[in-house]
Amino acid sequence: MMHVELPWELVEEILYCLPLQSLIRFKIVCKQWNKLFKSKSFINNNSVRARPQFLVWTESKMYSVSVNLSNNPKIGIQELPLDIPSSDNNKSTSLLPCDGLLFCDWWLWNNNKAAVCNPWLRQTRWIETNNEDFRFRGMGYDSGRPEKSYNIVGYYKTIDIYTLDTNEWKCTNVNPGIQIRRSTNVSLNGNLYWTDLDQETGEYFIQSFDFSRQIHKVFCVLQWITINSSFPVLSTYRKDRLSLLKKLIGTNNNIEVWVTKNKINNDDAVEHVSWIKFMTVSVPISRIFSPSFFIDNVYNKKSLVMCCLDDGNEKLCIYIVRGKALTKIQMDADAKHAINHCSYVPSLIPIPPESPHIFKN
Repeated sequence: MMHVELPWELVEEILYCLPLQSLIRFKIVCKQWNKLFKSKSFINNNSVRARPQFLVWTESKMYSVSVNLSNNPKIGIQELPLDIPSSDNNKSTSLLPCDGLLFCDWWLWNNNKAAVCNPWLRQTRWIETNNEDFRFRGMGYDSGRPEKSYNIVGYYKTIDIYTLDTNEWKCTNVNPGIQIRRSTNVSLNGNLYWTDLDQETGEYFIQSFDFSRQIHKVFCVLQWITINSSFPVLSTYRKDRLSLLKKLIGTNNNIEVWVTKNKINNDDAVEHVSWIKFMTVSVPISRIFSPSFFIDNVYNKKSLVMCCLDDGNEKLCIYIVRGKALTKIQMDADAKHAINHCSYVPSLIPIPPESPHIFKN
């Protein structure tokens, strides 16, 4: 059989189309492929084409759950190496995806550490403090710089920022009383966004922390209050917008999904943020545990994909809504074992090399 060698440009284009798990295996094919997969241009192009998945973290294992949004929706489950040996109580873990990396911190008062992971590359980096009162809160980057420099934010007496590239802490003048909510925050274009509640007015609103300018602000006030909906769940849309899932109170499992009308700009003021309703669905999800979700518009069909506990049997399920069609796929994980989950876009982005540094207040 005649050996035909494809042009390198065509080989590269084919590799762009492969799923991440295949690229990880193909790193050992040859030095040229391994070098390609580590190049910034390939990593960036691969990230643009990557589609959202779910990360599910049980008491002992982490799984990646991919979703095929075809006419016959299916899911694929792959176990990922969990290189976080110091986390004795996963139930108190908060997960925050940030540009292909995963930020993990713990709610335990005596566990003042956080981890940045890329489970696909089997990379984990720990950030620790020797201050028992310090609280990690999230991860982002300065979107105004040509090269991304990832930062960790937390607080004690002030909001402090740790830069992974330089292993340096910087104190800001931001009041730590803003209380970044870990269970509701998302990272978009390098900044943190999280939903909150005004106890006096009953209004829900979104706050943000801008890593470029190192400022906190109210991003927008939402269009609904506590008397007609449960706490809204925040996610991203098209990698440049925010999306919200709202469960209506007093209805039969009715859920509304909203998206910001325009791309998110760091200079957006409260009065300039406009929301449009993406879809309304009826799904029997748990009233206690919040779902994780992502939305899409594939083949001109609006799609909602949720990972959540079933309201009846406490099993972890993937719900896929495409147009008027609803597909429910149950995973083999009980509620007591389904510790945490989040939507996540896998990537080949490496974690900056570690260099020992302890924050001292």
